[in-house]
Amino acid sequence: MRSKRIMYLILAGAMLLLSACGQPEKPKTETVLRFPDTKWSTLNPYLANASEDMINDFTQARLYRRFAKEDRETVYIRPELAESEPVQMDTEGKVWQIRIRPGLYFTDSQGQKTDKPINAATFEASLKAALDPLLKQRAGDNLGQYISILNAREYFRQTPEAPVSWDKVGIRAVDELTLELTLSASATQRNVMQQFIDYGTIPTDPTLFTSLKSADGTSTVYGTDVDKTLYCGAFYITKWVKESVISLTKNPYYVFADEIKLDKAELHYVESYQTQAEMYLSGQLDGTALTSETAVQYLEREDYLSYPARYIMQIEINRGHTKLRILDNANFKDALWYAIDRVTLAKLVAGTPANYIIPDTSLADPEKGIYFKDTEIAAAYREDINASYDPEKAKTFFEKALAEENIDGKLTLHLMIGTDKPEQHLAAMFLQQHLAEIFGEDRFELIVDEVVDKTRLSTMKAFRKDPDSYELALSNWSRAATDESPFNVLDVYSDTYWAQANAPYGNAFINETIALQDTDPRIKNDRAYNAEMAGQMEKAALEARLTIPMFETSFQYLISPKLILPLKTPSPSLGFTFKPWLAEKTGE
Repeated sequence: MRSKRIMYLILAGAMLLLSACGQPEKPKTETVLRFPDTKWSTLNPYLANASEDMINDFTQARLYRRFAKEDRETVYIRPELAESEPVQMDTEGKVWQIRIRPGLYFTDSQGQKTDKPINAATFEASLKAALDPLLKQRAGDNLGQYISILNAREYFRQTPEAPVSWDKVGIRAVDELTLELTLSASATQRNVMQQFIDYGTIPTDPTLFTSLKSADGTSTVYGTDVDKTLYCGAFYITKWVKESVISLTKNPYYVFADEIKLDKAELHYVESYQTQAEMYLSGQLDGTALTSETAVQYLEREDYLSYPARYIMQIEINRGHTKLRILDNANFKDALWYAIDRVTLAKLVAGTPANYIIPDTSLADPEKGIYFKDTEIAAAYREDINASYDPEKAKTFFEKALAEENIDGKLTLHLMIGTDKPEQHLAAMFLQQHLAEIFGEDRFELIVDEVVDKTRLSTMKAFRKDPDSYELALSNWSRAATDESPFNVLDVYSDTYWAQANAPYGNAFINETIALQDTDPRIKNDRAYNAEMAGQMEKAALEARLTIPMFETSFQYLISPKLILPLKTPSPSLGFTFKPWLAEKTGE
């Protein structure tokens, strides 16, 4: 009986095996992410701004990168193209070496590994390209955000009258895999890694980059198509339909390819946020961005996600206007300050009322997780938000200003906003009605001028040559360098900021203090000192009413439950915003 039982088991097992062998294997279903993104103008990492940040995240690696920990709550800095953390080579912290991973090569748009290596010489040439004084690319000044590379800024800003040769810049390949940096001010290991997380430090193939420059060296077509760049990140681009969609495929040669859960991705440019939402709700997208106007109807949904956007909407005042001298009148600026009901306005845009300049996302101490807003420094001078709205005080200041400027009748001012900025439109409509109620319709009128955003920005910056280029405007600043450095928030309010200010701020104290970032190593190395000097500058800016902050905005999305994000709640303060390329998608 025992022998028969064994025989039955053998036969049953054989039949099961034959049955299984006879069944064809099911083809693996590709996991495809479909996500909205902004309009892309270039794949050149040295020209890229925040709107191209996501595409660079997908397709390009850096020496170091922030990744989420397993708890999906926090992040850490990890070597990516670098083999290890930077090594300090001197006693002062001014000489550092970075070891590059061996065997790295670029990938092309067909997914093939090229014969173009990524080594120390590649990085030296790439950083030289980023600092090219003729191309004047956005990345040039960004190389000084966290560390001060010897003569890098001088090389980038050089003129024919004061030339600076490349051999004077503190960047060189020591050997095939070792990049050495010489700094003008001491730095920490973390400072060095932070600098090389930025997309302005992405490697590019020197031969390809040089071949795509114009004859006079002042422009480049690098990154204007999928074949005019190479890739070293998690994905490579297979197709780019301008102003429509970018198609991406997982890069098998990426250093952490085994950690990438998605097979393909499609980044769709859909100009209308309403259309984006409709595509998401019909299942065509895995997420959708929401505007301030539309977010309010989705606040209670489980798939609603919101996180701080790092920027503060503010009124820019053209204080140098030659015909409307009231714009530089202290009483008028105080009148504007106290006339704005920030709490009510913030509710309209699903934001946070703000009477400050350093955003709530800025960390005074990243390692301890202490935000600047929670420090004793900020508490010592910042006004309670409710105290910043005082209609009677505003009216008194306003009438004083009119009397001082000999204005008997109605003051009419123009407020410029961008046509593609929903939160600016909402704020402008609120201000138009609200300020007339506070100051009196017979005494004040605000005319709102909507222009395309490029025109708004260029008109504001034109005050240098045309002091009367505008009167009032809405704008904001948002920079990654501010996440772990409150000090850098005030950089954009200085006269030396490379991108040029949006308004004639002209504050001597801020100009002098900002200069310390190139001469005083404590700005980058001493967290308490960084926060203290940031507080002094913010206090000076608020007292002078250099700008009138109103509310801090948030990024708002609807995200598919199928999408498991690397962080449960993205956060600019962690240097880790929305990185869907690191997501996992279930239920495909």
